[in-house]
Amino acid sequence: MKKILFAALALIVMMVSCVKDPQYPGVTISDLSYNPTAVQDMDEVTVTATITSFDAFTAKLFYVAGDAKEVELPMTANLAEKDVYAAVIPGQPDGTTVKFYVVAEGSLVTTSPSKEYTVGAVAIDYSGLRLNELNGNDKFIEIFNAGNDPVNMKGVYIEKDGGQNWVGSSAVTVEAGGYIVLWGEDKVLDHLDIDTANYIFHSGLSAKKNVRIQIFTPAGESIDDFNLTNIDLNGEAYGYEGNQAPASYSRNADGNWYYADATPGAANVDGENIVLGLEGGVTPEPPTPEEPDYTNLILNELNGSKGKKFIEIYNKGDLPLSMEGMYIEKDDKVDPIWVGDATNVVPAHGYIVLYSADVAADHPELEGTNLFFGSGLSSKKTVRIELFMPDQTSRDLFTRGDPSVGWNLDLTTDVSPMSFARTPDGGDWMLALDTPGAANPDSGEPIPQE
Repeated sequence: MKKILFAALALIVMMVSCVKDPQYPGVTISDLSYNPTAVQDMDEVTVTATITSFDAFTAKLFYVAGDAKEVELPMTANLAEKDVYAAVIPGQPDGTTVKFYVVAEGSLVTTSPSKEYTVGAVAIDYSGLRLNELNGNDKFIEIFNAGNDPVNMKGVYIEKDGGQNWVGSSAVTVEAGGYIVLWGEDKVLDHLDIDTANYIFHSGLSAKKNVRIQIFTPAGESIDDFNLTNIDLNGEAYGYEGNQAPASYSRNADGNWYYADATPGAANVDGENIVLGLEGGVTPEPPTPEEPDYTNLILNELNGSKGKKFIEIYNKGDLPLSMEGMYIEKDDKVDPIWVGDATNVVPAHGYIVLYSADVAADHPELEGTNLFFGSGLSSKKTVRIELFMPDQTSRDLFTRGDPSVGWNLDLTTDVSPMSFARTPDGGDWMLALDTPGAANPDSGEPIPQE
């Protein structure tokens, strides 16, 4: 019986091993282009394409010149360039429009998108076109024409991660100094005014993953290339949670890509954080938390209500800041009630919330962290909370009441459940609804007996 079981197990293992790494029989066609790009009377045109396959295949070029019948030509391998195949379309008279495509046939058949050119047509200068703004939150691609003449986009195409997702039609023109905005197909219902036949691209666009967006001339020549290959650098440098781009990848006036507010169809606003991890892009070293600007850290919200008891710190800057060595003093106590360590990093335009040890039982998820201060905090008593930098310089101060002149607050007045809060973040101290770890309200009420 054991022998039978072992034999059965061996057979299962063999079957699994046989299907683990199957040879993929498909064929892929990419980089379809033609040369010369400005075809003149009776010019021969060489069509090339990159074709890859795990299996044997044949490659053919099909073309139609004007109203003639479709012609089939074999494509031959270029010995000097791996996986590149070519065929030559004979010269045609002026005014002839030639349409062509490539078919590669192995175990499966793959057909490329079609292209066309017109013999004797005035050459269009596409060099002024550029990818100008990419947004994976609102799902749009903006193209800008920096040239002096309008550019008709017929045949111009965009690829995302190597796959074609938009081809321009003769109905689309980018005016000199102007823009067009293409929207993701999943955003059609949000933009009912869109000409879906011409201004929709058929692929997703992520704000938190590596992505490559390329724009090509109708002849297959690269015009512009946004190739984000290491998005993690931006999360590490700027503290973007999950690497999520806060708005758009946007070109500044200096031509480089930055994170900036979205402006689809209008001039970009200059961002401050350059996009890191671009292949072939500019990746200067950003400022780092090793040389922190502590002036961006402030006390932002204090709550001494029963069951709350927290101190919120806000980072006004564009870089995450470590609070290691910073500390907080309360009233006239000699020792700090909290000292920051390397685990206390405040994200750019973000918060950390410190809770009183009195309410530690209400926050079991924070057990073992350095997010508790060792003192109570009252919402209806005189209080002084002061934040210090590591060099013992005072960074920020909140006071309510002045015990040195005998001002004793009315202990019967409880402002619960409100907080002492800067409204909005970084603004003036007011009494406002509590928002620990989130943006404070834009306005509030005067603090009683301040």
